[in-house]
Amino acid sequence: MSTSTTLMPSGIPGLDDVLQGGLRPGHLYFIEGNPGTGKTTFGLQFLLEGLRRGERCLLISLAESPEEVAVIADSHGWSIEGLEVRDLVSAEEIHSTALFDLSEIALDDRVQAMMAEMEALRPDRLVLDTLAALRVYSDQSSYFRRHVELFRSKAVELRATLLVTDEATGPAELHPRSLAWGISRLEQQVEEYGPGRRWLWLPKLRGQAYVGGCHDMCIKTGGLQVFPRLDADRSAEPPSQHDLISSGSAPLDALLGGGLERGTSVGVIGPPGCGKSTLVSSFAMAAAGRGERVALYAFDESLTTFRKRSISQGLDIDSAPASNLLTLRQIDPGQVSPGELARELADEVDRKQTQIVIIDSLNGYLQAMPNDPSINLQVHDLLSYLSAHGALTLVTLAQPSPLNRQEGLPVDLSYLTDTVIAQRYFEAYGAIRYALSVMKKRYGDHERTIREYKIGRGGVIVGEPLSDFRGVLTGVPEYLGEDRPLL
Repeated sequence: MSTSTTLMPSGIPGLDDVLQGGLRPGHLYFIEGNPGTGKTTFGLQFLLEGLRRGERCLLISLAESPEEVAVIADSHGWSIEGLEVRDLVSAEEIHSTALFDLSEIALDDRVQAMMAEMEALRPDRLVLDTLAALRVYSDQSSYFRRHVELFRSKAVELRATLLVTDEATGPAELHPRSLAWGISRLEQQVEEYGPGRRWLWLPKLRGQAYVGGCHDMCIKTGGLQVFPRLDADRSAEPPSQHDLISSGSAPLDALLGGGLERGTSVGVIGPPGCGKSTLVSSFAMAAAGRGERVALYAFDESLTTFRKRSISQGLDIDSAPASNLLTLRQIDPGQVSPGELARELADEVDRKQTQIVIIDSLNGYLQAMPNDPSINLQVHDLLSYLSAHGALTLVTLAQPSPLNRQEGLPVDLSYLTDTVIAQRYFEAYGAIRYALSVMKKRYGDHERTIREYKIGRGGVIVGEPLSDFRGVLTGVPEYLGEDRPLL
């Protein structure tokens, strides 16, 4: 048995990060999942990675013919030239036992044929697809396990790394999982509408540390890609209170106690139409104007609409992308899983050194996680990760109002964010007006006042504190001061 500590790359983007390096050579790994979860594609990517590295690679197929394997590879744009493919379903010598369809003789014949192919080629990487096709030849768990032990022992003797695909269903006693060095489980959840969601997790892995939990996964042209769950640094020190980021508006900065701290998260809440997107856009443009990198992810409106609105408000939104300081991304939550988006945001701060990240809105982000009881934890891990890497993250969250019938989202914004900025309507003098306040700021002080604001040229224009009003938070305040114009 190989005792090398050098790990073998899996060939699947993101999986080696979960494995913290790759697979340990010379061992048996099970790849489990229901039909259609990507087990065969997983095996092919593993073998093609070996071919790229000049290794001998063998695919023993008990489910698809070589022609069908070639079609699968072609659908991903892969060439399997150099890959040894052995078909033990249609092989002539196997047909001789067809009369013993469910007999142990048929099982023994196939296992012996597999071992002969292994001995002939002596591969570095070997994939058996699929164990379920062998299981039909035996209903005795001990006899079936002995045959699995035979080809596992042969792989160990040849120092081959063996991947065996298997279905996750069927009698538990016919799943010899205890023989495996590691197990990767592929899962798929189909919703009533949309493409569904895929993920991967590791029920078992001996001899090395790995990232536990479920990791989002997708299958696209080019194969499987895994998006490792973000491992937030919960021991990170709080940010320096002196490193403040200006909003570009002196009254708004005053309300915020001088600005927002780098390395924190900010929630901007309010009903639809009160200017949440405009407020965070003003932050983005002010930062880009100072030469800082900003990434804005829009869920609720198209980039065309975003640009038109920004231009109408006097924000030169097109100048920043031209200087590569502002990245604008429109996200369809039905097409991008939370894990994929989290990894993209992590790449923004890790590789691109982005300093401000904006998610507009959290409502749209959460649509990618319907009925997920871990919503708060997933969003918290994402925001903690971005904060630990020094980014200021702003997220907007629409609240119920007369314009919608949305139920309260199952998120705790006070738990998720360090600062909460609240925008709201109020009625005065027969008109709808807007009020702004800071409900919470974890690091540093802030004003406790409520200020009026309006949306005009330059974005959000913040006025003086509404000190002459009582009951602004009710929506129908009482004016106590002298007559004077509002904004």
